Amino acid sequence: MSPSQETPESLPKTPPPPILTFTPKPHTTLQIRPFHPPDAPQVARVANSPRIASCMRNTFPHPYNLQDAQYWINLATTSFSHPATKPTKSGQPLLLAYAIILDGVLVGDIGLKPLWDIESETFEIGYWLGEQFWGAGIMTAVLKEFIAWTWEQFPTVRRLEAMVFDFNEGSKRVLTRAGFVQEGVKREAVRKGDKICDMIVFGLLRREWTTQTFSISVEP
Repeated sequence: MSPSQETPESLPKTPPPPILTFTPKPHTTLQIRPFHPPDAPQVARVANSPRIASCMRNTFPHPYNLQDAQYWINLATTSFSHPATKPTKSGQPLLLAYAIILDGVLVGDIGLKPLWDIESETFEIGYWLGEQFWGAGIMTAVLKEFIAWTWEQFPTVRRLEAMVFDFNEGSKRVLTRAGFVQEGVKREAVRKGDKICDMIVFGLLRREWTTQTFSISVEP
């Protein structure tokens, strides 16, 4: 049975347990947890934004409909780390894509893309956040916690990297605040619609990581 054919009676009612729960400021709870099928309507609502899509690869659709959300959730809940190239602390494969939950409401996504061969000790990290939640420090808080979790769960990974379109100033600030360093520019590497732009490369090494205390605050 495909995700689009599942009936309400066949869907699990209880969300899977979070991998992380934290309170970056009083009365605000953030969780990072696996997706599950009932998330699809909320994913479609939050992700259906041209401003989000403009900062993503073309595999992120716009408009973003319920079928797109169901397809993504099926992929996110069946794709695991490879035990040989990305061994885990527990010895068990782990999911690589997770929902961001703010005070019980799904507001975005964060995940890891494994690199291979001579780059097998690297993950590319990616994320998106609902447009109405921008500018409050939420993504910075989530990213820092998720980075710490990644270092702990994948002991052989020594590098994280992120790719950002040159016009995406918000994501550049998030990465910098989380400890990433801008390493270079892939000039005119991106065609997004009718726009040609540069791709900015950010990197973070395990040996550079330091534990930081932080809180959600309004970002310019």
